[in-house]
Amino acid sequence: MQGNKDCQQVSDGSAVFDLAISTVIGDRDEQQDSFGYELSVGEGLVVVCDGMGGMNGGKIASGLAVKEFLDDYKAVCPCEDAVTFLAEATKKASLKIRDYKLSNGERLKAGSTLVAILIQGRRLFWSSVGDSRAYLLRDSKYVQITLDQNYKTVLSEKLDAGLINETEFDNESDRAEALISYLGIENLQLIDYNNEELDLRNGDKIVVMTDGLYKIVDEAEIFAIVDNFNNISEALQALEAKAMSKSRNSKNRDNMTVAIMAVK
Repeated sequence: MQGNKDCQQVSDGSAVFDLAISTVIGDRDEQQDSFGYELSVGEGLVVVCDGMGGMNGGKIASGLAVKEFLDDYKAVCPCEDAVTFLAEATKKASLKIRDYKLSNGERLKAGSTLVAILIQGRRLFWSSVGDSRAYLLRDSKYVQITLDQNYKTVLSEKLDAGLINETEFDNESDRAEALISYLGIENLQLIDYNNEELDLRNGDKIVVMTDGLYKIVDEAEIFAIVDNFNNISEALQALEAKAMSKSRNSKNRDNMTVAIMAVK
């Protein structure tokens, strides 16, 4: 299933996790987030993308990425080598965006972030590009499992290594949100994925989100909500309400897409 319009609870008796997805346009003129999922016996794939580019470019880019992932997955499901599949599908999605041509023959000149989650039984694999995020929530504790691929990450690594000081870090902070990797870039090399499986437990929740949520609602508030609701669709509704309340005294809201997977 693929889309970029509001979707809630997804149920499938054969799946190893329950899934709920919510996407809202916010204060933007266009929804440039896209999502997709495929659930089968013993495993499932969830993909969330945040498009970047004006004149419908971001919407096209994110849609291309999701479609490429779903088509590739359906061709190999059940997936025998999750790590290789995710790495190759990510590269193919990036090339699809990079080489896409408009009706006038010009290239799209747009991009997209990506988080792809593949769960097989109790094994979690992921691939990500850009600054959309995936978190694992377990026993009321949460950890971000993906790495933001933006300039802030570069600055933080330099600071930790002693290559720059706090003053230099602060002087560069206005560029912190600039992406250093995204689908559609000329030569995609920076992809975040796990070479070894992450073992899951019953009751674990994996939360995927575009930056439209975490840039307006603090992490601690997000996961207090997710943790407090057993029903993941209700958790999504509560997150949307929290984001709306935050936006009343904040900047305009970006597109926001959130997917919650609850491991059975």
